[in-house]
Amino acid sequence: MSVPRRFRLVAVVLYAAFLGLLLASYISPLEGIIDGRANVATLEENLHQAKTHNTAQQRLIEDLNTPAGIERAARERYGMIKPGEKAYIVGE
Repeated sequence: MSVPRRFRLVAVVLYAAFLGLLLASYISPLEGIIDGRANVATLEENLHQAKTHNTAQQRLIEDLNTPAGIERAARERYGMIKPGEKAYIVGE
């Protein structure tokens, strides 16, 4: 008992269509994976910059918790002077 040729052709076409739909359903997730891998280097650089910035901010916090650090910040940032001192502005 043989399967009619027409039935086999329909089965092959349906099977091919099913495989095509199955492969098409993987395109979007694969694009996301590829894009994600491309962004890894950028994200690692951003992470490194953030860690560097955080380290610098932590040092500043520690410095501003000392009397010398507070005095240095007051002089450098706000141009404050102690009583009896004279301030000189040097032009560039």
